[in-house]
Amino acid sequence: MLLKDRFTHIGHFFFKYRSYLPLVMLLVFFEERGHFLNIVDNIFYEMFCIFVALSGIVIRILTLGFVHEGTSGRNTKTQKAAELNTTGAYSIIRNPLYLGNYLILLGMSLLAQNHEVVIFNTAIFVIIYIPIIFTEESFLIEKFGEEYIRYARTVNCMLPGFKNFRTPDKEFNIKIVLKREHDTWFASVISLVLVELMREYGSSGTINLAPFWSSIIIGIGSVWVILKYLKRTNKLVLKNG
Repeated sequence: MLLKDRFTHIGHFFFKYRSYLPLVMLLVFFEERGHFLNIVDNIFYEMFCIFVALSGIVIRILTLGFVHEGTSGRNTKTQKAAELNTTGAYSIIRNPLYLGNYLILLGMSLLAQNHEVVIFNTAIFVIIYIPIIFTEESFLIEKFGEEYIRYARTVNCMLPGFKNFRTPDKEFNIKIVLKREHDTWFASVISLVLVELMREYGSSGTINLAPFWSSIIIGIGSVWVILKYLKRTNKLVLKNG
């Protein structure tokens, strides 16, 4: 197998299982649990970490809310792109959803107050997403040809640049966000809570979930159940436009 083909094969594999990245991150936290004995509680720092993670979620919302149906999906089996997104967030960066994913991961990693956790999780993210992006771009070049090449020449891969910003060519669709993002919200909150529990157990040897986190779990869990029900009963119908 040619190196290019092998790299593409790896990209397809990571693309299929990319949603399990938080589990890998939690393993890194567990491996570095001994460091939690040295953690200093600082509510302002913890809020900053949560803000970083939430900024990733906001980027994903502002990206998906303006895309057309059949693009930027959560599919795992194969690449899909009914048309090329080049406006809104996609006029700033070619992979806004992946930037959002990294910020979510970074916010959780910073909670460990350990530079090794941040470095390890960043390295894991890079190792996983470089083949994914390579595979996606190969697919987009094959499908859209020169149109995608011209687009890639003016918009950075993962570093935002605002000079070429173009207003989204469609209105914000909250149903797309609710239908596609409820799993991401739930997984992000659960991961943050697990990190907080590991921090607490590592520093004190006990687990006592604070009322704040309990309320967050109950709230996001209730929303997730409702949205999952609406999706399964086809009551979250997406309209084109």
